[in-house]
Amino acid sequence: MTWSLLIRNGSVVDGTGGPARRADVAVERDRVAAVEPGLRGDAPRVIDAAGHVVAPGFIDAHSHSDLFYFGCPSSESKIRQGCTTEVVGMCSFSQAPIAPGSEDAVRGWAGGIGASLEFRWETFGEYLAALRAVRPSINVAHFVGHGALRLAAVGAENRAVSPDDLKAMQRRLDEAMDAGAYGYSTGLVYPPSAYAPTEELVLLARSMARRGGLYFSHVRGESAMVEDSIREAIRIGEEAGVGVQIAHVKVGGRENWGKMDRVLRLIDDARTRGVDVSGDVYPYHAGSTKMDNLLPAWVHDGGLEKLLERIGDRATRRRIVEECLVDGERWLTVSAGSLGFDEIRIATCRQRELEGLTLAALARQTGKTPAEAMLDLLREERATVGMVSFSQNLENVAKVLRHPAIMIGSDSIGLSEGTGPKHGKPHPRMYGTFPRVLGEYARTQKLFPLETAVHKMTGMPAARLGLSDRGLVRAGYAADLVVFDPLTVTDEATFDDPHRYPTGIPYVLVNGDVVVDAGRFRAVGGGRVLTPR
Repeated sequence: MTWSLLIRNGSVVDGTGGPARRADVAVERDRVAAVEPGLRGDAPRVIDAAGHVVAPGFIDAHSHSDLFYFGCPSSESKIRQGCTTEVVGMCSFSQAPIAPGSEDAVRGWAGGIGASLEFRWETFGEYLAALRAVRPSINVAHFVGHGALRLAAVGAENRAVSPDDLKAMQRRLDEAMDAGAYGYSTGLVYPPSAYAPTEELVLLARSMARRGGLYFSHVRGESAMVEDSIREAIRIGEEAGVGVQIAHVKVGGRENWGKMDRVLRLIDDARTRGVDVSGDVYPYHAGSTKMDNLLPAWVHDGGLEKLLERIGDRATRRRIVEECLVDGERWLTVSAGSLGFDEIRIATCRQRELEGLTLAALARQTGKTPAEAMLDLLREERATVGMVSFSQNLENVAKVLRHPAIMIGSDSIGLSEGTGPKHGKPHPRMYGTFPRVLGEYARTQKLFPLETAVHKMTGMPAARLGLSDRGLVRAGYAADLVVFDPLTVTDEATFDDPHRYPTGIPYVLVNGDVVVDAGRFRAVGGGRVLTPR
């Protein structure tokens, strides 16, 4: 028997959570053809995996890379981690649908994440066709963002949707589902998604239930109101009859850290009574988002230009500071709780010399108060500032990672390629999420067995999405595979030096193409836009 490629002498961790076993893996074109010890046959390419694990390619259960594929289809910072599929369209953000004439509003809405968007489509189907044409190197499973649906129907204003508005949103959601969306996502701390009442979200979710759509939610609050927010997400799934995924399960603000056990108990209790709810987590105690998310939701009402007008008005600025400043030194947010200005770092902005500074350091440098320095920066940069905020604690991160209903999602907001210098100080999760789970949490801390770690990154998210031919090393499945050294796999990216690829992952295959080959990256454009079956 002759195969396209053979991986010999490896220890197969197949993604089910079951024990590792010695086996060779044969690949024929884009499929796994056989998984057996001592496979007979030959191939023009043989990879010796002695001393290494052969696992399914990792599935990033929560990513924002869709805002960057058109500028960076290689997806190198993800693929070098062993990631072969990304779940995108998260936290209410997606590049489609677009209502005619709303392009500038959508650019302003997503610009703070660092995306530079050029729209050549209106419908979700047209967008997916354009995405296929750029030939990403990674597989993509796409959700449609509630924020995009709301912008297309009612714009950036904080107002209730009318019955006709809701029907328009449902029609666009139907079109997205027909085109290949897996469901819809909310980011209930991000306007305009933040303006939606629970009933609106239930009605939208109910309209996709017959299609098997999933409801993925960045919940309404992740600090003081985290418990009520988790209850709301569960209620939406329960009343609509759809599966619920709670995005990046966490509790922000040290004053709220003690709530984590109760948050996980809410998920357990819902699952016990039959609600289909699960979640994802990234293995770090810091988050990252756009800095204008530190501002109250009312500041965003009407879109970017209104926001800039408000933070430029002295009286309105005083109101913002009075609402958010705590004890003169901490800033209070819905998502992160109270943060010291030394816990908020500038990740990306046009003034490159400021990247990596904390807001406390920016204040010292400019001679302003931290709040004024932040608001001035947002105004100067037209709110296109990314940040990293240290709002969580590592004990809670470990609790969530260990939970049996939680899978791994990087929540990363960008992609990178090449080995030269790169600008910005982004969150290291865009380079290190998956090797960090394997190295720090499975190998060093022994939080769970290696097989469990792999399952959380492969078979579990594949089952969640209904990917019937991915997520396992099994004959007939897609040849998305990663070969890594369990003794040395390490995330090298740090908060101070984030642009570093991991070590210990010499081979990655996407649909049978060797994309990382003995540590060298080859962008072959063999990824696929996946659609529900």
